[in-house]
Amino acid sequence: MELVALVEGKVKDDSDKLTLVADYYPAVAAALASYSKHRPKIKVTDLPGTDSHDLALPAEWVADFSTIREVEYPLGNIPPSQLATDAWILYRSPGGLQLRMLETDIGSGESVRVSFTVMRLEADVPAGDLDALACLGAAICCEVLANLYIQSTDSTIGADVVNRGSKGGDYGRRAKALRQRYLDHIGVDEGSTQPAMSTVAAKPKSGRTRLTH
Repeated sequence: MELVALVEGKVKDDSDKLTLVADYYPAVAAALASYSKHRPKIKVTDLPGTDSHDLALPAEWVADFSTIREVEYPLGNIPPSQLATDAWILYRSPGGLQLRMLETDIGSGESVRVSFTVMRLEADVPAGDLDALACLGAAICCEVLANLYIQSTDSTIGADVVNRGSKGGDYGRRAKALRQRYLDHIGVDEGSTQPAMSTVAAKPKSGRTRLTH
């Protein structure tokens, strides 16, 4: 993964405290999840009619993430016939979530065109956003390193303990700066939005700080 290599290069963990599987891969996944909320991928698909008001959502629909951007019906009109948002709803039935058309049945020979959001994979990220995304992934890793150094204990006292605290502070500052570089690139004011994710969990029973998102 090119993105993992970019993140590693920005973190520069010469202590080898971080590993690919436990830290870098989860950091990249968390960064992609956050980026997807800021700049989701838009997909378009035609939903076949069922001689009813209800249509099955696309197979690519991501539960608790995807949203509908546009609904077009009937098809073939110029300009396209985009329905108002009060002409349809997402309806949850015992069979699951469906698109319910409020004003008409959709016949079995007809289709409804839906534009909706999905999460991005690394391959879906524009080249111009890769470096900023790597900054976010590196920020997550630096936050983990900051916590590892701050929470670590040693039977000795003195210069080693001071050094650990200093490294923890350094990684914390690097994490903040890297995260800000990502936010500036995306154009997000973190102070005016809900946080997209939490990157550092409470210390687990094993004593090792892990990522959550």
